[in-house]
Amino acid sequence: MRKKLCWNLLVFSLMVCHDYSNAQSIIDPKVKTVIQQAFLTNKDVKLKSFDVDKANLEVEGVRANKLPHVSATGLYGYIHTTGSLDLPTVNLPILNLGLFEGATDFQLNTQAAYAGISVKQVIFTGLQIPNGEKALREKVNAQTYLVDAGREDIAKNIAITFDQLMLLDEVDRLIVDSEKRLKKEQEKINKAITNGLAIPYERDKLKLALLELEEKKIELSGNRDLLIKKIQQETALSTSVVKDIQYTLVPVVLTSLPTDVHERSELKALEASSRAQAYLYKKERGAALPTVFAFGSANYLNVFHSNLTIKGRPLVGDIELKSNHLKGNPNFVLGVGIKWDIFNGGEHKNKVRQVQLDQLINMTKRMDAEEKFSLLLDKNKLSYQTANHQLQVGEQQIKVGTNNLQMASRQYEAGLIDVTELLAAENEWYKVCLNYFSNVLQQRSAALELLHTSGKLLETISE
Repeated sequence: MRKKLCWNLLVFSLMVCHDYSNAQSIIDPKVKTVIQQAFLTNKDVKLKSFDVDKANLEVEGVRANKLPHVSATGLYGYIHTTGSLDLPTVNLPILNLGLFEGATDFQLNTQAAYAGISVKQVIFTGLQIPNGEKALREKVNAQTYLVDAGREDIAKNIAITFDQLMLLDEVDRLIVDSEKRLKKEQEKINKAITNGLAIPYERDKLKLALLELEEKKIELSGNRDLLIKKIQQETALSTSVVKDIQYTLVPVVLTSLPTDVHERSELKALEASSRAQAYLYKKERGAALPTVFAFGSANYLNVFHSNLTIKGRPLVGDIELKSNHLKGNPNFVLGVGIKWDIFNGGEHKNKVRQVQLDQLINMTKRMDAEEKFSLLLDKNKLSYQTANHQLQVGEQQIKVGTNNLQMASRQYEAGLIDVTELLAAENEWYKVCLNYFSNVLQQRSAALELLHTSGKLLETISE
C-alpha cells in the first residue's frame, strides 16, 4: 500500500509541476462550441439583434425618401348644397333692366367622380436624406458592437462556469484519493483492534475523517447541479451534454499582455454613436435650406346628373338648369416646387442645439468609459501576474505537502506517530492541493477578465 501511495503522489506531483509553455488554450474547443450555441439561443443577444434589424429598416426607410412617391386617388360622391350668389349687376339700357341685381338663392344637386395619379420626387433637401442615412448606418454599427459586447459577457461567464465545474471534478478526485487511503488505514486498524494492537479511538478518528469526506462529496454534488443549471440557462443544452464536456484544469499563459482597450466593443459603440451624431448635426443644419421637389399628375373629373335651381328671378321666377355630365378630359401637370420654412418658432435652432448636447454627452461617456476600462485593464494585469506567482507558491506547497504525507505514512507504518498525526498530514495535503486548483481557477479567470477588458475575448473564441 505504501508503494502505491508513493506512486499516486508522484504522478500527481508530475501533473501539477508542468511546463507553462505547454498549457492548453484558455478556452477548451468543446466550450467554444457551447459558447457559439449560446450566441444563437441567448435571449439578450436576440433582443439586441432585433434592435440592429430595426435600425437597418430605418436606413431603408430614409433611403426610400430619395425615390419617387407615386399615389393614385379615386373618388365618387353625391353633392347637395344650397346658398346664395351675389354677382355684379349688369345694366341693359335698351331693356331698362339690371341683370344679376341683388343676391340670388340657388340649390345644386349633382354626382361627381374623380380619378387621378400623382408623382412626387425630392430633388434637394439640404443633404438631410444622405446625412440621415449615414447617421442611421452608424447607429446600426453602434448596436452591432453592443451585440458583440453582450456576446463577450456570455462567453466569459460560460467559460468561467465550466472552469468551476472542472474545479469540482478535481476536488472530487482529491476526495476519492483521500477516501481510498483512509479506508485502507481503517481496515488495518480494525484488524489491529481485533488483535489487541490498537485502540478504538484511532478507529473513531478515521471514521470521523471519512464522514467529513462524505459531507464534502454531498456539498460538491449540490454545487455541481447549480453550475449545470446555470449553463443550461445560458445555452439550453441538456444535462448529459454539459456533463460530457471534460477537460484538464491547467494554467494558461498569455504570450503578450494587452496594452490598451481600443478593441473594447463598448468603446467602438460609443465611437460609432459619435459619428452618427456628427452626421445628425449636418442633417439638422441642412434643414434650414429649402426643399426642392418635382411633381407630376394626371387626373380625370366627371360631374354628372346635375340639377341647379336659381330661385326668385325677376320676370322668369325660378330657373331650372340640368346637365347630363360635365367631363374634364385628362389633365396633365408637370412642375418643380420649393418649400422653405423661413420661420418655425425656433424649432430648427432647438433641434441643432439638442444634437450638439448629445454630442457632448456621448463624448463625455466615451472619455469616462475609456478611463475606467484602462484602470480596469491595469487592475486585471496585476491580478493575472499575482495569480501566476500564486501558482508557483502553490506548486511548491504541493511538493512539501506530498513529501510530508509520504513521510507521515512511513512513520505511521513504523509506529512512530499515531493516527491523529497521519490525518493531520492527510488534511494538509488535501488543503494545499485544493488551494492549488483554486489558484488555477483564479489564474484562468484573471486571464479571461484581462482579454475581456481589452476586447479580445471574441477573437480568442474564433481562433
